[in-house]
Amino acid sequence: MAEEVGNSRVWHPRAACLLVRPGVKPRASPAQSSQHVQCVAGCLQLMLRVNEYRFAWVEADGVNCIMGVLSNKCGFQLQYQMIFSVWLLAFSPQMCEHLRRYNVIPVLSDILQESVKEKVTRIILAAFRNFLEKSTERETRQEYALAMIQCKVLKQLENLEQQKYDDEDISEDIKFLLEKLGESVQDLSSFDEYSSELKSGRLEWSPVHKSEKFWRENAVRLNEKNYELLKILTKLLEVSDDPQVLAVAAHDVGEYVRHYPRGKRVIELLGGKQLVMNHMHHEDQQVRYNALLAVQKLMVHNW
Repeated sequence: MAEEVGNSRVWHPRAACLLVRPGVKPRASPAQSSQHVQCVAGCLQLMLRVNEYRFAWVEADGVNCIMGVLSNKCGFQLQYQMIFSVWLLAFSPQMCEHLRRYNVIPVLSDILQESVKEKVTRIILAAFRNFLEKSTERETRQEYALAMIQCKVLKQLENLEQQKYDDEDISEDIKFLLEKLGESVQDLSSFDEYSSELKSGRLEWSPVHKSEKFWRENAVRLNEKNYELLKILTKLLEVSDDPQVLAVAAHDVGEYVRHYPRGKRVIELLGGKQLVMNHMHHEDQQVRYNALLAVQKLMVHNW
């Protein structure tokens, strides 16, 4: 795991990644395995202070390792160490850009919601601040801000603001985040809201889904960036096991083709038509109902 560099030893990112990757079982007892992960997490907190090692860690698929640990139940100390590593990565503008693809904000916002340890709350807020402060691209900052808004971080911040903290950094970060997210809310369009919700993978029956005006004005925008949002939508139909997500996704496919008839061919090419048809036999009544309506819209020649 370690390499000789001069007279010192440094951790090799690929070897370190193996010890924290969920599902990898070292030849050790559970207690020893836990100690291994804690040891690697501690090493990461040191290693990722160096920008060169941040890039090496990312190339070794290290971000997926971190997110895998955080997405599973783990103790608050390991949570803290993993989020500390995310915070360190987010000091680099290039890393902020790279981290966009890992759905970091929903995972951290869930932990923030449940956190009872001040140190965990503090490091999550610091990471959120880095995402908004260190990103040099306006689009990247806006995407992070929208993801936080979508994940109800504003409400969490308002609740946290009412509490007393020994650490002044927490209060300062709360103030900074409330200001920045408040500015983003003012500029938030219905399409921004929809896009952010879809990218989070957490579809719910928010008003845009059933807004005739929204679909009339924005259906064609789902084709932007090489059908990026449509690909996410069809992927959710394939991989999600949440009945609400499946019902909303099926509904949205139907609305897309209803307001953009040429999109029927696109949905078929993306495999969306078959996925929707598969859900006509789902055990959940709402999923079956919305899948049936979507199929009807996919089949009709002129709506």
